[in-house]
Amino acid sequence: MRSLKYKLAPLGAALVLGGLLLSGCTTASTATNNPTKIPETTVTTTVNPANAAAAQAAMKFYLAVTLDQSRAQLETMLGVPGEIQADGQVAYRDSDSGYGVLIRFGEDDAVFAKRLLPSGRSPELAALNPFPVTDKQAYRMAAGMPFYEVQDVMGSDGIEVSLSKPEAGSTKQVTGLGWFNPDGSYAVVYLNLPQGLVVGSEFVAGPV
Repeated sequence: MRSLKYKLAPLGAALVLGGLLLSGCTTASTATNNPTKIPETTVTTTVNPANAAAAQAAMKFYLAVTLDQSRAQLETMLGVPGEIQADGQVAYRDSDSGYGVLIRFGEDDAVFAKRLLPSGRSPELAALNPFPVTDKQAYRMAAGMPFYEVQDVMGSDGIEVSLSKPEAGSTKQVTGLGWFNPDGSYAVVYLNLPQGLVVGSEFVAGPV
């Protein structure tokens, strides 16, 4: 079974992208207990360090925000005005990269949930996917599916694109892992923490 350790931590995205910057590649191994003793197969996917650095820079607003951070602290840190959405959430965008973060504040005016706001076709994030992802892959996610099966279906670990505190009456957080395509479409799989089991998924079409 594959490890959940970096993907299911609040700073999972930072750790994953940081690891890519240091290593430049990811490796996936598949073994078999077949009596014919077929050799273990190793597939290595090379990630361009420049692309990994660009992805980390593009996600800087998302990575900088922490749950329970006060609105005043957040706005001072980001240095840009927020745009209140129809549902009451607040969007903050980096004027240089176009990427941003969507914030849901709690009753205490502190960060309750955050979500990455992509920019257009998100070429930086798409560069980190070993293979394109489809809506069929996204909707193969069944409630209760463990993370290692998500990895098998999606072909890689994904990037943390959302994180929230537990809702009232619950002890489980929810995080979203995203897979991006060059055409701007992307898939998100939502997992509960700390178990790391699927609670839902979606596929978002690219910009027209």
